[in-house]
Amino acid sequence: MHKTSEKIAKQKKVLAKAVLSSAKQLGLTQEQLAIVLNLDSMETLNSLELDPDSSQGELAIILIRIAISLDALTGGETKWMQHFMKSPSKLTKGIPIEQIQTTEGLTTVLNVTEGLRLQGKY
Repeated sequence: MHKTSEKIAKQKKVLAKAVLSSAKQLGLTQEQLAIVLNLDSMETLNSLELDPDSSQGELAIILIRIAISLDALTGGETKWMQHFMKSPSKLTKGIPIEQIQTTEGLTTVLNVTEGLRLQGKY
């Protein structure tokens, strides 16, 4: 039983580390990340542990998937990833970095970025 709780604790830390890295890659501020993940406060980010099965964990996974798709589309060029996130997009019908602050917008940006990646087009 102890091994299972250790494994779960490790998964929570790995997911937290991955979402923090993705947020940085996408050019999100800590405040924006807290909004995307529906966190109560900034302090939570400093000791962030995310259960993959929680609603916040699911939001984190979606944000990571967006970062993965944009990374593939831009060849890992962080400045282009951030440009996409901060520029008006006809495909997402808005500015992605603002859109991802709602669950509906997060899903829209995910669908567009993964769709483009699957088509091999940007």
